[in-house]
Amino acid sequence: MIRIIQQALLLGTVSTLALLAAPAAAQQGQPTSNQEKPPADPGQDSDIVVTGTRASAQKAVAIKRRATQIIDTVSASEIGQLPDFNAGDALKRVAGVNTLLYQGEPRFIIVRGFNQTYNAIQIDGFSLASTDVNQGSGVANGRQISMEVLPSNIAAHIDVIKSALPANDGNFIGGLTNFVTASAFDFKKPTFTAGFKGGLSLDSKGNGGNHFGAQAEVAAATRFGANRDFGIYLSGTYWKRQINVPQYEAGGTRNWYDAAGRVTTPFGGTGFAVPSQRLYYNYQNERSRIGLQGRIDYRPGGSISASVSSYYFRQTERSFRNDLNASVQGSSLNTGQTATSGTLTNVTQTVQLGRFIWTRQVYGTYGTVNVDLGGGWRVDAGASWSHSNVDNPQTFDAFAQTGLQFTYDTGGRTPTFTAVNPTNAGDLTRYAPTVHREERYGLDEDRYDLRLNIGFNDRAEDRGFGVMFGARLLIDDQDLTLTRTNYTGLTYNLAAAVNGTLCGFLCDTPVPLIDPAKVDGLFAANRATATAAIDLAGQAGGTYGTRESVLAGFFQAQYRSDRLFVAAGVRVERTQNSSRSTQATNGVYAPISGGQVYTNILPSLSVMFDTSDSSKLRFGASQSIGRPGFGQSSLRGPVLNTLGNPPTLTTSNPALKPRSAINLDLGHDWYLDNGKGILTIAVFHKWIKDDIFTTGALQTVPGVAVPVLVTQPRNTTSQVRVYGVEAGFSHDLNFLPAPLDGFGVSANATLTRAAFPLTLSDGSIRVFSSLPQQSNRIYNASVYYDKGGVHGRFAWTHTGMLWDDRFPNLTPAGLYANRFQAPMNNFDLQLSYDIKPGITLSFDALNLTGQGVELRYGLNQELLQSKWKLPTQILFGARIKL
Repeated sequence: MIRIIQQALLLGTVSTLALLAAPAAAQQGQPTSNQEKPPADPGQDSDIVVTGTRASAQKAVAIKRRATQIIDTVSASEIGQLPDFNAGDALKRVAGVNTLLYQGEPRFIIVRGFNQTYNAIQIDGFSLASTDVNQGSGVANGRQISMEVLPSNIAAHIDVIKSALPANDGNFIGGLTNFVTASAFDFKKPTFTAGFKGGLSLDSKGNGGNHFGAQAEVAAATRFGANRDFGIYLSGTYWKRQINVPQYEAGGTRNWYDAAGRVTTPFGGTGFAVPSQRLYYNYQNERSRIGLQGRIDYRPGGSISASVSSYYFRQTERSFRNDLNASVQGSSLNTGQTATSGTLTNVTQTVQLGRFIWTRQVYGTYGTVNVDLGGGWRVDAGASWSHSNVDNPQTFDAFAQTGLQFTYDTGGRTPTFTAVNPTNAGDLTRYAPTVHREERYGLDEDRYDLRLNIGFNDRAEDRGFGVMFGARLLIDDQDLTLTRTNYTGLTYNLAAAVNGTLCGFLCDTPVPLIDPAKVDGLFAANRATATAAIDLAGQAGGTYGTRESVLAGFFQAQYRSDRLFVAAGVRVERTQNSSRSTQATNGVYAPISGGQVYTNILPSLSVMFDTSDSSKLRFGASQSIGRPGFGQSSLRGPVLNTLGNPPTLTTSNPALKPRSAINLDLGHDWYLDNGKGILTIAVFHKWIKDDIFTTGALQTVPGVAVPVLVTQPRNTTSQVRVYGVEAGFSHDLNFLPAPLDGFGVSANATLTRAAFPLTLSDGSIRVFSSLPQQSNRIYNASVYYDKGGVHGRFAWTHTGMLWDDRFPNLTPAGLYANRFQAPMNNFDLQLSYDIKPGITLSFDALNLTGQGVELRYGLNQELLQSKWKLPTQILFGARIKL
C-alpha cells in the first residue's frame, strides 16, 4: 500500500510540474484591482508585546490565512497573555500540540501525537543545537533542544508547520516548529517595555511550604541611520522558580502470590495484585533561566536587505530528591492475604538523597541576505552557527535496612505500607550505607546551517508561474560523555547524616532528610578506605561522538492566481553519519567507529484554493523522514560477551535507516467577520515505514564462530498508520451589548488514532492504538475579555490518556506494566488592568486546581503505578511601556 501511495505522490508531483511548466501558465500575471488583501496583523507597528488576547487571536488568523501550507500558530501577545514561563507553555495552546512535562515544565513538543523524535525545531528557519542528554526520556535522541532552555518571549510568533513543501527541512513527520523572532521594523517608533512578575508556589507546610518565583523581562527596539535603514531589537529575560514535588510509586511491576503466600506469575495465584514497593519521592526543585537576544536589520527599501541575530539561553536546575523506598524482596512471603491487604515478610527499606545539577546553555548567531535581482528573480542566503553545552553532575547517597516486615492496604486510591515494627523501621542507626555514587553527564555540540535559495516570480504578491530552487548544508558535531564511580564499604550510618524530615506523599510516614553537608563530611572521612568501582560499561555506553552532515537540494514550481495556489516539487537529502566509541569484548575495551551514507528523495504537493472571499481549502501531500536518534544510530559502548550460550552483544545500530512517511492533509478555513474570527477543520493520514524498535536476533559477528544474540534498535517491517482530525474556532463576541462586547471565545480539539505494531521479546506483535506520548484527545478552550483597560482570560487544557514509554516493557508477561498517563485538566487565569497609558498591573494563576500527574498500568490501566503533586502558582506583576 505504501509503495502505491509513494508512486502516486511522485507521479502527481511530476504531473503537476509538467502542467505548471506549460507555456500558457508561464505568463506572469498581475494582481487584479478587486484582489482581496488579508487584514494586516493586529499588533503590527505597535508595542513590543501586544497585550490583549483579541489582538493575538486576530494576528494568528492573519498568519494562518497567508500561509501556503497547513500550519497553526501562536502569537507574541498570546505568549505573554498567560503565565507562560517557557516556550513550551505557549505551544500547549496550539491545535494538535501538547508537551511532555518534567517537574511541572514542558520539556518536549508533541505534534499530532508524534513525540520529539519525529519533530524538528528551528529559529527563523535555522536549526538549534541540542541539549538532549540524560533527560528522563529513555535513550537520548540527541537532536532536540529542551523547552526549559527557551524563554516564552523568544519569538514574535511560533508557527507549527504540519504539511511540507520542498523548501522545508525534510526531517519531520509530526511537525516543524519555527520560532519567528521580532524585528525593529515591526514597530513604527522607538519602543521600550519592561515587566516583572513575582509570587508563590503554594505548597503544604509538610512538603516544605510556599516558595517564591519571579520573572523579569525587558525589550527595546529602534531604527537609526540617515534614512532609518537600520534597526536594532534587544530583549532579555530572567526567570526563577522553586517548588517541591511529592511523588508516590508502587513499583515498575506488581506481584501476585499463590495461596501459600509465594510469588507467582502476573495475574496468577489468588489474583490479587500487590505493589512491589512503596516509594516516596520528594523533589526540592529549583530552576532559573536567562535569555538574551539581539537582532540588527538593514532595509534600505531597495533591492537588498539583510539581518544578523544572536542569542544566548542558559538554564540551571538544582534538584534534591529525597527517597523513602520500601522494596519487597523476591523471597518475601505474603501472609494473611485478602483482596486488599496482607503482610509482607521480607522488605528492604532504603533512604536516599539524590542530587542533580544541570547547566544547559545554547548560544549562537545567524544572518540572512535577500537580494532582488530584477526581472522577477530574487536570491536569499543564510548561515547559522549554534553551540550547546550541558553539564550534569549527580551524586547519590543510599542507606538501607533489610529484613523488615510491612502490612499493606490497597483499598484506597493510593496503596499504603505500614511497618509491623515501627520502632525498628524508624531507628536510623539501623540503616547502613549501601553506596555513594558520583557521576557526571556532559554534552558539547556545534551545529552549522548554510542555505541558498533562488526564486522567480514566487513571492506572495506575484501571479502566474514561478519557480524556486535551492540548497542547504547542515553539519552536526556532537560529543557526549559519562563518568561514574560507585563507592562501597562505608562505615557510618543514617543517623549521623539526617537533619529533619519532610512529609511523605500521604503524610503517613515522614521521609528523613539527608543533610548534604553532613553526608559529604562522612564520606570524606571514609573515602580513603572505601572500595571504589568505576562503571566501565556505563561510561562506555554514555561516551561517544557523532558527526553528521546533510546536503539537501530542492526544486519547486508553483502557480498563483487571486484564488488558487499550487506548488509541487522534490527535495533530495544526502545524509552522511559517522560515530566513534569503545567496545568491550569480555571486559577489554578497544576503540570502534562506524557510519553510513543514505539518500532520500522527498516529493511534495500543496494546493490552496479560496472557495470564497472568506474561506480557503487546503490540501497537502508529501513524503518526509525521521532520522534515528544519535543515541540509537551512534556506536556507543557495545558490550560483547562470548562466554554465554549463545554469546550476546548489546549495542546501538549505525546501519539504521530513517523512518519514512507518506503524509496526506486536507483542511478548510472559514474567516469570520473580516478576520476577527476563524473556524477551521483539518484531517490527516500518515503511513510510516521503517519505524524503529529495540529487539534481539541471532546474527553473525566478525571474530565469533557461532551466531550471537544481538540486541539493538532495528527498523521494523511493520507499517505504522496515524490519522486524525483537528478543529478550531475563535471569535470576538462584539455583537453583545456593552460591556459584554469585550468578551471572546477560543477553542480547538484534536482527535487522533494510530495502528502502532510493537514487536515483543518473543517475536510476537501487539498493536497499540496510540504512539508513545500520544494523547488521542487534546482540547483547549478559553474565554477572554479585552475592553478599555480591562483584560482577562480563563483557559482550560485537557490532555487525554497517553502511553509514557520511558520505561517500556515489551515482554509478553510484562506488557501490562507499560505506563499510561491518566487524563489531565489544567486551568489558568490571567487578569490585568491598565491604570494609565503605558502602565499595567497583572495577576496570574497557573494550575488553579493543583492538577498533578498520575500514571497507571494493568490490563485496562486499573492499577496505580505512580502519581505526583504539582502546586498552584500565583503571580502579581507590573509592566511599563515607554
